Amino acid sequence: MIKKMNFFFEFFEKNSILPFYEEVNNRTNGQISVNKSIEKIVGSKSGVFVVNFIPPYLDAKINIQNTSYRAFQVKPRTGFIMDLSPFPNADEYLKSHLGSKNRRNILSRLKRLESCFDITYKCYFGEIDESEYEFLFQEFELMIGSRFEQRGDEHVGFQRWDDYKESVYDLIRNKRASLFVIYDQKKPIVINLNYHYQNILDIAIPSYDIDYSKFGLGQIVLVKQLEWCFQNDIKMVDMRWGDLPYKRLWCNKIEEYKCDVVYNKNNPTNLILAFTIAKYLNIKKSMGKSKLQQLRLKFLRKNRTKNETVDKVDVVAAIRIEDMAELPSNDQIRALDLSKNEYQFLRNPVYNYQYTHSAHSSDIDVYSLDNEEMSYIIAGKRKLQKLIL
Repeated sequence: MIKKMNFFFEFFEKNSILPFYEEVNNRTNGQISVNKSIEKIVGSKSGVFVVNFIPPYLDAKINIQNTSYRAFQVKPRTGFIMDLSPFPNADEYLKSHLGSKNRRNILSRLKRLESCFDITYKCYFGEIDESEYEFLFQEFELMIGSRFEQRGDEHVGFQRWDDYKESVYDLIRNKRASLFVIYDQKKPIVINLNYHYQNILDIAIPSYDIDYSKFGLGQIVLVKQLEWCFQNDIKMVDMRWGDLPYKRLWCNKIEEYKCDVVYNKNNPTNLILAFTIAKYLNIKKSMGKSKLQQLRLKFLRKNRTKNETVDKVDVVAAIRIEDMAELPSNDQIRALDLSKNEYQFLRNPVYNYQYTHSAHSSDIDVYSLDNEEMSYIIAGKRKLQKLIL
């Protein structure tokens, strides 16, 4: 019997150590968590257990003195980490790692966001009102759904969404999880779900409102979370596995996640099977780094870029923008409230207008033209534009 297990989920999300391990050592501070569980794993004498996703900054020690468990260890996945320990504050980290151009661009977008909307930041860590929690998780789900629908994909987290919703509330109250939220007035526009262990923060599920995509919310929230981390003595920020460009931009450590192939030493068949699995994983990793794999990734990225380009062209083509000299008379226009869901399709072009013209939402009015179907007007202090859909 071969059983796959996820060390990361058990440890961070369930606050549990798998029974194979007697202790877990946090290498960033030397603190040791002793396994107090007396749980036994069904089939432990006759099975092989593939324990995936052991972070590089944690050492999980198998109890070889009092048990017959042994393991072959491989490192099949690359992890991306922000090591904050050498830096005194977030700005020094940005200067050191992102470079002046990237830092300047991100901070400029942050300043633009704050000048265009009434922005506040909140980290729910240790306490959260239950009604606010329910509201945020509902918005969180909608955000992720919209973002991945735009990409033509489905977020893997939706496979376990009920588990997240049921568990995170108590984890927040016990300071094992947090929700980092950016609000535009009372509306959440960024929600990041994080898990915590001592001085380590794991960014588990990030998401943002795609209507604000022009502002680069995914980068802005990392700046604000870094500030929070330095204020709360966090030394390590884990952005998990999966090689993505934004992780390479932000992370100053790229290290291998470990995988233990655990077996019972008293069962020769298990030993051979575990050895074979470990060799297979190593070969698979080597093949993953081969030229063939690189070409495959290049092909996928190229196709994704094409699809994204098509999507952007379609959106741009769907909206024609014309400058206007003056606002039509009141009997030809009707004021619209963008907070109503029926006008959600107008939010992105209006927010893009705000970004381009540094216009605050309180200085923006949006109208429909009664005598022209699917035509709208954005009226700001300095610019009047007509949108034709």
